[in-house]
Amino acid sequence: MTPIKLPSKVCESCLVSKQSRNSFGSYTLERSTAVLDVIYSDVCGPIDTVSLGGNKYFVSFIDEFSRKIWVYLLKAKSEVFSVFKVFKSMAEKQSGKYIKVLRTDGGGEFCSHEMENFCTENGILHEIVAPYTPQHNGIAERRNRTILNMVRSMLKGKNMSHTFWGEAIMTAAYVLNLCPTKKLGSKVPEEIWTGKKPSVKHLKVFGCLCHKHIPDQKRKKLDYKSESMVFIGYSSTGAYKLYNPRTKKVEFSRDVLFEEYNAWKSDNCCSGQDQKWLR
Repeated sequence: MTPIKLPSKVCESCLVSKQSRNSFGSYTLERSTAVLDVIYSDVCGPIDTVSLGGNKYFVSFIDEFSRKIWVYLLKAKSEVFSVFKVFKSMAEKQSGKYIKVLRTDGGGEFCSHEMENFCTENGILHEIVAPYTPQHNGIAERRNRTILNMVRSMLKGKNMSHTFWGEAIMTAAYVLNLCPTKKLGSKVPEEIWTGKKPSVKHLKVFGCLCHKHIPDQKRKKLDYKSESMVFIGYSSTGAYKLYNPRTKKVEFSRDVLFEEYNAWKSDNCCSGQDQKWLR
């Protein structure tokens, strides 16, 4: 056969009939050399079930260098700008660095005049990815997908109501910050961010049955010294976040014993009152 020569001219008929998208293999290169150099952000929602706090969305912020993730629950997309200001202040004070680049999709919550003016005033380069190109915001997209996969498994594992998705998302993000990634090798995001290797001894199974100690000041001599609850998260103070199905309130305590292989059932109620928990 005679050698085949590639045409030097662009064939319009071939373009309109066969053109495909360019490869994303090495298109987006990482540019960060320190924490907060580049922040990726994405909003997920609306979730079909309202969370315990009345939220329907969540927004994530991921640091490209450390891969640390911060998650905030939202009642509406309009809250993104105020949440970003809170995140910026917190992250910059904790790290001693400044956000240089913010990369987001073309959502209206990120493209408002308030957001653009704020980024300009604070010297933040706001990069908006091309339409229908989530690959350019891949770090945030993949993290959100991972979080939602974890949330579905966590709720299903203990047969919990979907109203706990908000607490499950916050817990999933907390756990991910303590897990190694391919980019970091043997280190974890929290270690890169703080410079200290964190402990994982305190991690417990989300949604498991637990027993909170009742302080002496809140009980009489013959009252129960323990109360059954459901574990739903962690506190930055070192306490555990617990849900009381009887009062439908969230409480915090460090004096907790866990039954990680058991879930809440109506007969766990010391008072004998029947509580609906299983869906």
